[in-house]
Order: sequence, then structure tokens, then C-alpha cells
Amino acid sequence: MSQTWALRGLRWSYCAFIVWASVQTFRGARGSDLHAQILSVVETAAIVAFLFAPLEVAACAMLLAVYAAAAVLTLATHHEVPLRFIYFAMTAIYIVIASRGRLISSPV
Repeated sequence: MSQTWALRGLRWSYCAFIVWASVQTFRGARGSDLHAQILSVVETAAIVAFLFAPLEVAACAMLLAVYAAAAVLTLATHHEVPLRFIYFAMTAIYIVIASRGRLISSPV
């Protein structure tokens, strides 16, 4: 598998997962949590835009804003450590950096 196809697979699988999770959040809120519903709608729009390279930077910025807001709401309302949002954000950032050819090989 080429790097191009691997990155394309990562982008599409990430987008599919985020859409699925967003729909689950929207359905689970059922009007009781308007903030969650609004965030899930914005997240869905941003992730659809993320599929298209010319829109990926703006979509990534919107996703980062959604993940930050969702992390704060999760911590405040459910008292959970919202590490998954950090993972989601870093995956989006990685996809943008990799697609623009800015990966730098360095020892960790």
C-alpha cells in the first residue's frame, strides 16, 4: 500500500468514525442537551468538509474548536477526563500535516 492510499484510508476511516460518533451523540441527546446536539451538527458539517483537501485546514480548525468545547462540556457535566477529544484532535492535525507533506522524521 502506498503512503497516499494509507493516508486516504486514514482520512476516510477517521471521517466515517467521527460521523458515526456524532450521530450517536445527536440521537442520545434527544433534546435534553442542546449543547451536545449543536456541537454534533457542527462536527458533522466540519468532518464532511474535512474530506476535501481544499477545505481541510478550515475544517480542521472547526473540528478543534468542537473538540475543545466538547471536552469542557464532558468534564463539566459528566466529570470524565476527556482524553478522547485530544486523540481526535491530534488525528485531524496529523492528517492535515501529512497530506501537505510536512512530516518530519525525527527520533521520539
